[in-house]
Amino acid sequence: MTGRTGARRVGVRWSRPSHMRGRQAVAVASGYVVAHERGTRLAGLDAATGAARWDVPLGAWPRAVVVAGDRCWALPQNRDEVDCLDLRTGELVWRTAVPRFTGHLVVAGDTVLVGGWRGYTALRALHRETGTLRFATAARVATLRPVVAGGVVLVGTPDVSELRMLDLGSGAEVRRLALPEPLADSDDRPTLVAVDGDHVLLRCGPGTVWRVHAGSGDGEEFFRAEAGLAPDAPCVTGALAWLRDSLGGLTAVDLTTGGVRRRVGPGDPPVPGVAPAGDCHLVARRSGILLRVDDDGVHEWATALRRIDSLHALGPGTVLLAGAGGLSAVSPP
Repeated sequence: MTGRTGARRVGVRWSRPSHMRGRQAVAVASGYVVAHERGTRLAGLDAATGAARWDVPLGAWPRAVVVAGDRCWALPQNRDEVDCLDLRTGELVWRTAVPRFTGHLVVAGDTVLVGGWRGYTALRALHRETGTLRFATAARVATLRPVVAGGVVLVGTPDVSELRMLDLGSGAEVRRLALPEPLADSDDRPTLVAVDGDHVLLRCGPGTVWRVHAGSGDGEEFFRAEAGLAPDAPCVTGALAWLRDSLGGLTAVDLTTGGVRRRVGPGDPPVPGVAPAGDCHLVARRSGILLRVDDDGVHEWATALRRIDSLHALGPGTVLLAGAGGLSAVSPP
């Protein structure tokens, strides 16, 4: 691996300042990048050029921005509402009031799930196209970011050895699954992640990943690390699950066999996001370094960002880096 001082400079496709300090909320899909900018604005950008397609007022520091299909949803912190926007124009499609301190925002099929963050509110299901309420749990719940798979909503409480499955249409509990270890507590990242339409991976204890079949409620150990893992769920890319460890390393595990396929050594922590790029994968470290991980090892490129907060796939061999100063779309050689 090349040291940082000798790392080559990565090629920049486009860049855009955010005019903000701190982490920037970003979502990517359908040829668009949606980014929170200038403190109170939400901008829809062309993913290929970075040019602004629309720019609308939103509110301060959204807890979440999600893009799916031709819609964008946002959960501002200083307004007790969920906003649904047209992804192509930025026009408001619907706006629904929610209780104060509502957190978590998950879009699955025709349902938008909000609430349950830190136990401040009930978990609510809204209709994707209208924002009307489909169901709400009877009381406030403390749940990790929910995941939908196998036609059910999977929810779990941090540090509790149990997973609950709710009917997606009514919110009624379908079944419970006892876990061998407590669920890891990852406040700002998912602890559960859907692998396909039926299976979910989740982080338990100091170093275990458990696999659950959502339809049947059956579970099994998927991977156990020799050292401690970070509390967040793996990042799934195709046939690989990428696991961060507490020392700043990264391990790619085969979803079929559970065997280790690739490793990134300890160092400055990898940021959320892994992007496939042909026969390799692209990873970023918080310190501003982009990594290409392939069969030959790990190769470094320097970026123009002093700090990287997240990495998003834009296209073949191109990724979007969000961090100190704004956005940068880059392509390593």
